[in-house]
Amino acid sequence: MPRIHNVMTSSVLPAVLLVGALLPGARAAHAQVDYRNIDSGRPVRIGDATPTARKSLELNLGNGRVEQLSQGRYRLQLEPRLTYGLLPRTEVSVRSPVFFNERALRPRAGVAGVGIGFEHQLRIESLHLPSVGLGTELFVPTGPAALPPTYSVRGMMTRSFPVGRIHFNGAYGTFNVRTPVGFEKILPPIHGACSVAPTELAMTVRFACMPSTLLSAAAPGATRTHDRWLFGMAVDKSLPLRSTLLMADVFGQKYRSIGRPVDWTGEVGVRTQLSRSIVIDAAVGRLFTGESRATFLTFGTTLSRALTL
Repeated sequence: MPRIHNVMTSSVLPAVLLVGALLPGARAAHAQVDYRNIDSGRPVRIGDATPTARKSLELNLGNGRVEQLSQGRYRLQLEPRLTYGLLPRTEVSVRSPVFFNERALRPRAGVAGVGIGFEHQLRIESLHLPSVGLGTELFVPTGPAALPPTYSVRGMMTRSFPVGRIHFNGAYGTFNVRTPVGFEKILPPIHGACSVAPTELAMTVRFACMPSTLLSAAAPGATRTHDRWLFGMAVDKSLPLRSTLLMADVFGQKYRSIGRPVDWTGEVGVRTQLSRSIVIDAAVGRLFTGESRATFLTFGTTLSRALTL
């Protein structure tokens, strides 16, 4: 716990303070529009319907998330991501999440897997109709005890108004559960004692705080696949003279067939463009309903450049 807490103090807070300090001094620059592109998770979960521009390569470095769980515990996640505008209004992406769990979980750290994504803008926003996009991702968990791959499909809609933009996202996907022998029902809450925790990075369910004697005695049982869904909305306000975007969102997630209610989360964030090729972002969020409560911070840097493959 002290180690994770030190990571939060030394990495996340300076990143948030840096973004805040740059807001008054950020300058407008010609052709700097990357700060307006809200990729899912950068820095809020609900994204816009605009993919990466054609022949543009984006490298997301230092993207992290620190969660403050119950009982004074912390969890750190890092997620490097590479995105390329392969065709007009079409992008492909590869991401590889890395997790650092609290001491009660095993393993405490590792690579969760590799996600391969595809996104296409079905229509560009017009005077009377919003822009619409469709995305999908195949996620392949890694490690000796990795579960089968999962997939997700996401729809996005963006509408612009004089005061800002509004975004709607809806998603459907799968996640896998490996049921240990001797346990017939998976019980929440995810952050309580002897609980099970859906790990969104790997789209799996793992035992969080079960006594080690039970864990060592329980052999892996059958793997079951269930479905999950997400729905949410976001609003943003651009400050063009400062190359800065302010945003907020709220969304609900439902993991079916494991006895969990809908989890609702709210976030506020900021993106600011330092140069033609560098954008930094930060956000704070709260999982405020459901079987658990958690506060988290996200931070990241995006490098972009034109590239012909």
